[in-house]
Amino acid sequence: MLKKIIENVKLKKTEKKLKDLLKKSNKTYTFIINEIDSDISKISFYKDIKISKASMKDNIKKNFFSLFMISLLEFLDISEENKIKYGKCIFYIRGVITCTDNIIDDEKKGVIFLKGISEHVTENTLLMLLLYKNLENILSDLDEEKINISYKILDEIHIIAKSEGLRNCSLYDEYPSYRYIFDEIHSGIGGELLKIGLVAPSYLEDNKKISACLEALYKLGLALQGLDDLCDMQEDYDERKINSGVAFFMEKYLITEEEASKIDILKEELTKEYLYEILDYALSSFEVLENIGYPIDRELGVKILKTLFEIRGLKELWSLIENKFK
Repeated sequence: MLKKIIENVKLKKTEKKLKDLLKKSNKTYTFIINEIDSDISKISFYKDIKISKASMKDNIKKNFFSLFMISLLEFLDISEENKIKYGKCIFYIRGVITCTDNIIDDEKKGVIFLKGISEHVTENTLLMLLLYKNLENILSDLDEEKINISYKILDEIHIIAKSEGLRNCSLYDEYPSYRYIFDEIHSGIGGELLKIGLVAPSYLEDNKKISACLEALYKLGLALQGLDDLCDMQEDYDERKINSGVAFFMEKYLITEEEASKIDILKEELTKEYLYEILDYALSSFEVLENIGYPIDRELGVKILKTLFEIRGLKELWSLIENKFK
């Protein structure tokens, strides 16, 4: 009984620390957005640019991972000046990658938009140029030792782009294995994509905890991409994209790609096995952070995962595995 009480007290303390950290990070995020707005205001077509600004509640829903990365910068005790600059880098890198996704997927996602251009490829291309120019300016300012940090960011983007390029089904004579997809594709569009926001401080700051943060973000990125694939099996099949969920069910049931893409994941017992595996990456990510003192533990990690499922409209999917984490 005493042990249980002590564990509950510890959880409540950790949860309070995490909430306080996220509140502080939200204030920093809001400041960063205002600074970015100020930077962009110097452009002649500023009136056509819209940056979404949100409350903390909406930020958690729409910009959780940007907020999460800002919380890592807060946790790492980086100087106030550099913290804001790295925060801007996170925003601009996210914007560049989102513009690329919008072009590839014919979508209109993101937190910064350009009005007045009806053709979306042109709109996103111009917006991408603007974002990357501002990113280059900040990186140049940060790069006091002249180590070409902007090229290191480009190296990371190149890895992500190569992995994205491997998703086209026409590249393969046979459907790639589930393991291949995780190792060769998700490693880039999942793991590397999420950790890219902290690449600059990993080179420019003298803090041994940053490498652990990068490892944690990489693992969490793998989990999130795995979840995306599971929920997008039919869509990816229609668009002729490789999908880890499709590969998983093809291998387990010895069925065709088309048959796998049509599976109702809410009715399949094997869906649990798939989710257990990808969520192990996420829980491992939180364990890495806990080990360096970030205010999180397994129980809080599970709460965060449940919230992420709910934000994505996947409450029913979470209910399939909820008992495992109680």
